[in-house]
Amino acid sequence: MVSVVFPTELNLENRKKAHAGALTAEQVDMLKSMWLRFLALFQQPGQEIQLPQHKAESTAPKKGKLFGFGTKKEDPVHDYFLGATTDPRWTNLPLDKALPMIPGNLLREAFWGMVATDNPDSTLLRFLRARKWDIDAAYNMLANTLRWRLEMRINEIVSLGETGLIEELEKAKKGLGMSFKQQLDKKMVTLGGPDRKARGICFVNVQVHHKEDQPLEVMKLLTIYIMETSRVICDYPMDTVCIVFNLENFTMANMVSISKIPKDFEVVKFLVGCFQAYYPETLGLACVHKAPWVFSTIWNLITPILDPVVASKIVFTKNLDELEKYVVSESLPIIITGDKSRPAMDDLKAETVPKAGYRLLPADEPRIKNYWDTVVDYETKTENWCKTREFGGDEDALDRLRLGQHYRVTRVKAEKIMRGETAYHVKGLIRIDKNDRLIINYNTNTWGQKDITDWV
Repeated sequence: MVSVVFPTELNLENRKKAHAGALTAEQVDMLKSMWLRFLALFQQPGQEIQLPQHKAESTAPKKGKLFGFGTKKEDPVHDYFLGATTDPRWTNLPLDKALPMIPGNLLREAFWGMVATDNPDSTLLRFLRARKWDIDAAYNMLANTLRWRLEMRINEIVSLGETGLIEELEKAKKGLGMSFKQQLDKKMVTLGGPDRKARGICFVNVQVHHKEDQPLEVMKLLTIYIMETSRVICDYPMDTVCIVFNLENFTMANMVSISKIPKDFEVVKFLVGCFQAYYPETLGLACVHKAPWVFSTIWNLITPILDPVVASKIVFTKNLDELEKYVVSESLPIIITGDKSRPAMDDLKAETVPKAGYRLLPADEPRIKNYWDTVVDYETKTENWCKTREFGGDEDALDRLRLGQHYRVTRVKAEKIMRGETAYHVKGLIRIDKNDRLIINYNTNTWGQKDITDWV
């Protein structure tokens, strides 16, 4: 295990350069400029929302597997849940034309939903680093992410939780929620960890994926659901995640026939696009495990769309010994190790079904009200800070961390309402205890469980 210094108190030690708490005077000025631009954006009136109009779904009987999702018919011409509550012009028009149309209060809600339990400064800094401190490019990248999050209904996905999302998908289209549940039950994508740098891990078990089993919308939802859940375990000092693509027993049947690769490739493009455009500076390492020769066809399609920075974080492992250079054996699930006597956290059986959350959060709930009051306080103090152009050095850096920590603690206290339960809450990987402390438990000797509430 690579040595990781876990913080015991708020200080400026062991901070990565160009991250919160370790910025140069020029970088602080850029961060302030970004804040001022977005605080102003959140005030814009926008235009009246024109919701999408879809033709009624055909009631003709469909042949195939359960709920009609096992057929080889073409995908529906539109999504049923994604994009249903936003104006199509917001995503169809170029950013400079679309952005003024979006009400600022919606962009603000999308932004704070993206921040979630993170340090707000750290969120902006991810985009600044990703665009090499080009303020205009970073601004456009973050603004584009906010309109995408509105279209994807990410705040709702988070607040609904696993059971609530399944119920809402069933309302949107019969069988859609059950298709999503089937993918969860198959454990195509699971969370666990840590890797040897104490990062949380996302395991993608490609062998259980069969393209014709589900529509593209379900795969997009599964990607978003897992990525948003993983962000709870992606905080300083482990502010990136590890992905293990388990390709053992992979065949072209797990993707699609050669003639239809471009169609199924949309799933791959969506995943790559998420990391490169909407979750920058989040990927720490990607292990491609036991890739067979047939994977070369897919890899040849993937490499041209990879950002060089992302590509540099990909390693290939041929066996367990090689994979264990990056991930200790006790962090690996049974599907990879084959050892049923050493289950990983996600291999454990959930004793209860996750409780459904809210689609629309109750504004009068005290913890929700306190959270938004804290957001207003953070915005006010940040605006005043931005107007002070002098470089405050270490004292100023520590003050910003304290403000970010206060925000985080308040958000954690509201998490039980703002984030619907997932299987990872039920199994105990993620837990808010009776004292409103955020506890992460990987159930391993190298990690055990840790209270990460104050980590910023």
